[in-house]
Amino acid sequence: MRLYVTPASPWVRRVRVAIEELGIADRFDYVQTRWPHSWGTQTVTTLAPDFSAATPVARIPALVTDTVTLTDSHAIVDYLNAEFGAFRLLTREGDARWQALAVIAIASGNLEAQIMRRAELLRTEEKRSDDFIAKMRDRQMRCHVAIEKDHLASFGDTFDLAQITTAVACGYDEWRYGPGWRDAAPRLAAWYDTVAQRPSMKITEPAETPQR
Repeated sequence: MRLYVTPASPWVRRVRVAIEELGIADRFDYVQTRWPHSWGTQTVTTLAPDFSAATPVARIPALVTDTVTLTDSHAIVDYLNAEFGAFRLLTREGDARWQALAVIAIASGNLEAQIMRRAELLRTEEKRSDDFIAKMRDRQMRCHVAIEKDHLASFGDTFDLAQITTAVACGYDEWRYGPGWRDAAPRLAAWYDTVAQRPSMKITEPAETPQR
């Protein structure tokens, strides 16, 4: 299978952590993509033809298999969980599924806010909106607080997709914006410090995207 990646993307990291947790990394060919800093506001016209063919959305990650092409991290991890994980990362039915999806929705919303904040910060200073940046930061903090308050106590021993998505959101916030989020959710930060030592998290630590 071919997976299009970049080291800065938390959505890519989410998929790669799932792959590592399932022990199936040897099944994948990782294809590095390159993005100019204008990606947040302008159409990227320099994408490789094979990547453009795989994902008309022009977003990463994208997974190409012999039978299906998937261009969204949610769809990709769902596929991996079902085809290779015996639903270990996300149960297929029952209350446990809905509770996990409740966490995933908040953590994913956190990631979306962080990425939109990043895209706005990449604008030139005279074009960026400080109000929008503050709005996205406030959304990030609300999401961290909500997971700590309403869901952290239910996290079990299995590093499942809810925990993976939460950990990736914490890690991206720390890497991109610093440790300020820890003041908003100190118990979540303590949890993150533990799971961040997992091999799957260490091997997928973020780095800046290669430029074209």
